[in-house]
Amino acid sequence: MKDQPLVSILLLSMNHEAYIEQCINSIINQTYQNIEIVYLDNASQDNTFQIGKTLLEKSNIPHKIFSNKESKTISYNLNFLFDHSSGYYISPLSTDDWFEKDNIEKKVNHFLTDSKIGALFSNGYIYYESSKKTVLNDSSNFKRGYIFKEVLTQPDCLFYVGFIYKRKIIEEVGKWDENLLIEDVDMYVRIGLVAKIDYLDEPLVYYRKTEGSASKNVQFMIKGLYQYYEKYKHVGWLNMKKWLAERYRALAARFIDQKKNNLAVDFLVKAIKLNPFGLRNFRTLFYLIRRSF
Repeated sequence: MKDQPLVSILLLSMNHEAYIEQCINSIINQTYQNIEIVYLDNASQDNTFQIGKTLLEKSNIPHKIFSNKESKTISYNLNFLFDHSSGYYISPLSTDDWFEKDNIEKKVNHFLTDSKIGALFSNGYIYYESSKKTVLNDSSNFKRGYIFKEVLTQPDCLFYVGFIYKRKIIEEVGKWDENLLIEDVDMYVRIGLVAKIDYLDEPLVYYRKTEGSASKNVQFMIKGLYQYYEKYKHVGWLNMKKWLAERYRALAARFIDQKKNNLAVDFLVKAIKLNPFGLRNFRTLFYLIRRSF
């Protein structure tokens, strides 16, 4: 174990009393031994914090335990956890998700194959809480390398749960941006500008989808996307008006599938205003017309 670099798991919870035991046990049972857990509960209103605290105190894993009196943003919480960690590698995890037992071992070993890798992810399973179904994520569009542009333009080019970073890369690009609602993509863009992002094409993590998942909160997502637009609209390597238009168009298509045509029209109008000659906008418009009859 002395030859293994320390991995810090940045563990963040909020109202996860039904899930946190599975999450923490998946860390305790890792085949990789040199791990510390830095745990922060984000002002849970249930028994999440007490369950997590008890499990960690009974474990043999070095740990630090913190709790917020008031809810803070994800970026703020990750930065707090990072500042209280010591690991050579950093792996954030929400306590409603969990790891396969060899997740950390395989990722640390892969880092050793290329010194230019700054961040690493794997494929994973999506667990649908409402139906209790587990589905393997489609990894066919994964990308590796200096993929700062792909991260913004191709949302399925990586799997968002279970990322592991070299500490020095986070220190180089700066910590999570506390001005953003959606913190992860921005971090991947900044890392992709200076280091390789790589992946293992095997499922090593589980992402739990619940009714309260942030990705289902449309207003949250829209505000988060616009924040990205404002932050990157001056970059020379991407037309951010077309980028934002495509995000709106994709939302419109989703609402057409859900038969929420009023919302679909709203977002399609936004997309066309930003990118009046976008072919995909008009294809989606024809799709809306076809599905309306």
